[in-house]
Amino acid sequence: WHSRRLHVPGAASGLTLGRGYDMKNRTNAQIRNDLLAAGVDAAHAALIAQASGLTGDRAEDFIQDNDLEDFEITPQAQLKLFQIDYDWHASDARRLATKPDVTRRYGATDWDALHPAIRDVVIDLRFRGDYSPRCREILQSHIVANNLQTFAGQIGKKTNWPSVPKDRFERRRNFCQQALQT
Repeated sequence: WHSRRLHVPGAASGLTLGRGYDMKNRTNAQIRNDLLAAGVDAAHAALIAQASGLTGDRAEDFIQDNDLEDFEITPQAQLKLFQIDYDWHASDARRLATKPDVTRRYGATDWDALHPAIRDVVIDLRFRGDYSPRCREILQSHIVANNLQTFAGQIGKKTNWPSVPKDRFERRRNFCQQALQT
């Protein structure tokens, strides 16, 4: 689910815009710069950046207190903000997959040579916050081996992903299965 309006998906979430641009763990400067790069006007970018670190009710109150209930970004700004956010998560997924402690434990990942389906799912895992140490225990050896068959097998085991919503689990599983067919 995504929206071009400011919203707070849950009590642990920050102020969110577009396809998951959550401001909870972002600095004021990062939010402002990202919004400006996406095409949001300077006044709104500066105001919204003040929501840095807010979560739950405090983030909801921020929307009301600043009369932002009707604020909406354009479809183009939404896409650009998603691209900015996706690029950040892709870079962070790469960092996590190749950091020294992960390499020592599981072996070296050749990120640039990864099967595109493995790379896309790892980025999605990071995007949703699922690419955790526990996740790496399940998947990293298959990522290092660049083995789509065994990677897809682990992605498709529901017991590995108890906190992942059913729809997201099924999309990941089906994506891997389709990649195996091509």
